[in-house]
Amino acid sequence: MTFSLGLEHAVAIASFISCFVYLFRKTKSDLEHGPEFLTRLAAVGIRNERLAWVRATIRSLFDSKKWVSEGYAKYSKSNIPFIIPSIERGPTVIVPPRQLKGIYGLPENVLDVHATQDQTLQSRWTIWDKEVANFGIHISVIRHQLTRNLEILTPTIAAEIELGFKRWWGTGKDWKEISVWDTCLKLIAGAANSAFCGKPLCRDTEFLDMVRDHAMAMFGGAIVINATPKPFKALSGVVIGFLCHILFRKTLKKCLPFIRERLDNTSKLRTDPTCSWTPPSDGLQWIIDECHASGNPAHLSPERVCHRLLLVNDISMHSTSFTVHNVILDLASVDESTGYIEALREECRTVLQEAGGTWTFDAVKKLKLVDSAIRESMRLTPFASTGLPRTLENATTSIPPGTVLSVPIEAIHHDEDLYPDSGQFKAFRFSRPLKLGNVLNGFPKDGKVDRAQTDTLKSSATLDDAFLGFGFGRHACPGRFFALNEMKMFVAYMLLNYDLEHIKTRPKLIDLMWLKLPFHNGRVRVRRRDTSNVA
Repeated sequence: MTFSLGLEHAVAIASFISCFVYLFRKTKSDLEHGPEFLTRLAAVGIRNERLAWVRATIRSLFDSKKWVSEGYAKYSKSNIPFIIPSIERGPTVIVPPRQLKGIYGLPENVLDVHATQDQTLQSRWTIWDKEVANFGIHISVIRHQLTRNLEILTPTIAAEIELGFKRWWGTGKDWKEISVWDTCLKLIAGAANSAFCGKPLCRDTEFLDMVRDHAMAMFGGAIVINATPKPFKALSGVVIGFLCHILFRKTLKKCLPFIRERLDNTSKLRTDPTCSWTPPSDGLQWIIDECHASGNPAHLSPERVCHRLLLVNDISMHSTSFTVHNVILDLASVDESTGYIEALREECRTVLQEAGGTWTFDAVKKLKLVDSAIRESMRLTPFASTGLPRTLENATTSIPPGTVLSVPIEAIHHDEDLYPDSGQFKAFRFSRPLKLGNVLNGFPKDGKVDRAQTDTLKSSATLDDAFLGFGFGRHACPGRFFALNEMKMFVAYMLLNYDLEHIKTRPKLIDLMWLKLPFHNGRVRVRRRDTSNVA
């Protein structure tokens, strides 16, 4: 909780400084009406007042979600783009969902994603080693090796999930109050690192706390830097970069002997194929193999290999923890008469028994109801009100180059035409072919829903323009198949082995700019179940 309040205060201070600098750098017309091109597009959040854009930029800190909802109903539903002020991204054009496929399918020399992502993460400051930042070896490992090797990794991840639950949720039969967000971070960190680097690091609580802290500093720090005005960005960048570097060096000290041993063994095996050492199947080994394949010896620096392992954690930990955290709160707060939890338990019990009591990749794929519950939770509570930012590089319209585009994720997910009763958690909304073909096929081009249309069930990892939980298009989340596999096992183990005490009111997330933050100290009570009837 302390970090979240500190982050909010830091962003607020940066925003006020930004606005004062804005006063000195902009013309009177810009202060009142925004840059000239904005007058040609509808804007939401601007009042008829002095210094309209400056004051709206300040309000964007907490009003962005409200503006996107208003603009979606007024403009997006009519296929009209609109603009919202943003303290972090500047004036941002919100893309109507019916134009999403066309615009996000533009070539990268027209619509940039990589530089925009670097800007969002402020990698210039948060990733101090430019060789690591510029050569995405770790991204390739996430996209390819982790996905292709899920059959091998699944039993290992399942074992760490079991260990993590026993460690952080306990084994007692009495009710125990737990912090949902904190324990999810710890559980996911251990489970993910069983695939990323294996034992002993994945069971070292000190190492897991270090990678968590680095991820918090990197993403929270990037928000502060982005909210800082240009004349002062170097100052905030140096401070945040120094913090990230300190946390990196701390983590490096912890895992450097382990990484050096792995590098040495790999070199010996490459020199002498008869060497008795067998390389493990994990992310760290695949990173090392990719570094060898690059032909650049500099990539094999133990420090750089460690940095890539840390970035794999940075990319995956918080998004996965955010999702399972929301699933827990949704299941704990939903009306008990729905019978969701018992139905989910029955599916998990049946699938596990059919698999002989051990989770395999094929068994996890059979958890259709669990998949539906996860997808529904991601729909109901996405990570952001707007997301998937892109920057126009060579604009051919009236919108000039350098303009940031974004997608109204939460508003699409809460569109009543797409999802009836969109404000309710309906765990099995995606569990069977529904007469809501547009939900399963994507956003209708004409904006109308053909309720007679049917379709086959889709996995949560399947992309379409009406469900944006894992992104959209060719730059969607590279680790979504790995993450979904991990989350399904998380939910299955939780339901089979623990009771959740019902809570009357679901804790609300904090809306800060475009983000939804889970720093609400949400707590639930849990207890260990009698598992004698589980395979």
